[in-house]
Amino acid sequence: QWYQRRVRGINAEYGIAKLKQLQSSLSLARKYFGLGKSVDHIRSASVSIYIDDPILRYSITLSRISQAFQLLFDNAYLLSSLGLIRFQSDKVQAFTNKFWLYADLLNLIRACYEIQREVQHQRERQRSNLKNYEHSNYETCRAVVRRRPDLFVDLIKNLADVWLPLNALQITQHSPGLVGLCGTISSLLGALTVWDRSLKLGTL
Repeated sequence: QWYQRRVRGINAEYGIAKLKQLQSSLSLARKYFGLGKSVDHIRSASVSIYIDDPILRYSITLSRISQAFQLLFDNAYLLSSLGLIRFQSDKVQAFTNKFWLYADLLNLIRACYEIQREVQHQRERQRSNLKNYEHSNYETCRAVVRRRPDLFVDLIKNLADVWLPLNALQITQHSPGLVGLCGTISSLLGALTVWDRSLKLGTL
């Protein structure tokens, strides 16, 4: 709606001001909910560092550390906005976006790697069944999606999410409409994993 108002000029100044105020309030609420969660991510990283598979070990552990720093700087920004401590807000926000980007990229690496492993395992299972030796790539992928929908939900969520820090850091410059769409997709998929825990990519 904000994007449509801005492009079409419908009650532009008043509408944009109100919608930006709403966006700011929602962002502040998200920061409140994130208080203290950085400690949980550090604890999770101390566990994932012992995963046997090196790609999963480093992608998961570094992702959790990045998320911990993201939330830490998010909390610092919140305390600064409340006047409890003094920080340069722009620099704190930049650090938040950088660690957000690192976490998304590492999550994408993990999802792609796990999907590739699942495809290989599925093909091995198909070859072991002599009656159904011939299988198309489509059938193989469909079988993987059925068995591990959590991987594909996580992949799509992070593919949508990664454009938000990229745009915030001005590495890419997409329209507010596209950024808003990506944020909506990421938020909806995040809510879906809360509603249906089987769609949430588990920890190893």
